Amino acid sequence: MNDLERPRRCKEFFRILLLGGWTLAVASIASGNEQAPITLILTKEEAMTRALESNLGIRIERARTGVARQEIEREKGVFDPELSASFTTESGNTQSTESVAVGLDGLVGSGGTYTVGVSSNESLLIDDRFSSFAGLTFRQPLLRNFGFTTNLAALRIARYQFDLTEWEFKQALLDTFASTIFAFNDLYEAQKNLESSIRIRDLTHQTVLDNDKRVALGIIARLDILDAQAQLASRDERVLAATNSVTQAQNRIKQLTFDNAREALSFDLEAKAYTEPQMTDDFSSLFNGLLDSAPNYHIGVIALEIARLRSDRDRNQTLPTLDLIAQIGFRGTGGSLEDSIESAFSRDNNFYSLGASFQFPVFNRSARAREAISAQRKRIAEVDLERVKQAIQLEFHTSFQILQTNFKRLDTTRLARELAELSLEAEQKKLEAGTSSTFFVLRLQSDLAAAELREISAVANYNRSVADFNRLRGVLE
Repeated sequence: MNDLERPRRCKEFFRILLLGGWTLAVASIASGNEQAPITLILTKEEAMTRALESNLGIRIERARTGVARQEIEREKGVFDPELSASFTTESGNTQSTESVAVGLDGLVGSGGTYTVGVSSNESLLIDDRFSSFAGLTFRQPLLRNFGFTTNLAALRIARYQFDLTEWEFKQALLDTFASTIFAFNDLYEAQKNLESSIRIRDLTHQTVLDNDKRVALGIIARLDILDAQAQLASRDERVLAATNSVTQAQNRIKQLTFDNAREALSFDLEAKAYTEPQMTDDFSSLFNGLLDSAPNYHIGVIALEIARLRSDRDRNQTLPTLDLIAQIGFRGTGGSLEDSIESAFSRDNNFYSLGASFQFPVFNRSARAREAISAQRKRIAEVDLERVKQAIQLEFHTSFQILQTNFKRLDTTRLARELAELSLEAEQKKLEAGTSSTFFVLRLQSDLAAAELREISAVANYNRSVADFNRLRGVLE
């Protein structure tokens, strides 16, 4: 190396060193910002509590209940009185008048409207005479729009709608709790599947190592190593698939128990094992009281009541209009507004009037069509209620049978797994003694893996069946 090349190569060396330092620094900062997920061990009760507090679907249903409560207040407001004031002036060739009125207007439950107030008319072309009236004007429908059934229908429907949202909220709680327990057991099953896969994979790996030694000693053939290696590759693949299943199961339960995705991803959930106790309640007693606590049945009952109210209201709208109109109060006249009002109250000027107004719709096709539609919807609601009742009872019976079957599977699958362990242990000893082959050991390892999965699945399925059973009978557990 000459004197001219040395400085140049030194400069290249320091440039590469500096670039490498920056790369390491950036990598160090990046790794420092990435926090490992926090392991959160969940019990079933903790998962349900988190769902109650953080589930977005439950929040929506709770908000709908609040909206329904305000709908009741809105319908009540229809009967709130209103303070009114008006001024009118009319001018013509022979007459010119001005009118002023102040009163309190309102609607009553029977359909009648009232006005309590004072009104005055002034004739400008005839000696400036004032005519005043103070009292009550009342108009009561006698056919169309008559009665509390018709005029309180909207308020009663709003109250039923509030009851409906409360039952829907309870149904949302039941569905969310059941879904949470299902997802919790999905995670438990996935975790146990992964543990079993790793354990069987490790057993197979040990078999491969042991076979290497036996081949070297000439005890077994080379083919036994190849069979074991093929099984090991297959079980490595199973571990990868089980790992992916755990991730998917975690995300399902996170969606039910978290309200923020970023927070959910910062946790690595682990389901704590549990087994529900045996259901000892008598089926007949549970079946007889089933509809009392089933939200779907009450939702159907309320929907039928609403349909009946709408049918009665729409039937009323097909009637002719016959209104009774009455006035009672005091009437007076005078040269000024003050004189006319004083005349009305200070003299014996009692006044009343009584009249009627009648209207008959010639065809009234629109109202009759609405009545027919409402009547049909009421019949649909009646049939739908029977359909819901039947579905609840039959589904409950099916759920009870599944529950009993899944409970029996707990003992049978546990016994099968214990026997599979004993069989593998015995065969392993035979292989070590030279009286068996790798083929039989690998087969029994597979049998043990399958038995473990059946036991894990039996526990998870029993827990799920209990959750579904409680959902159908309306129990929040």
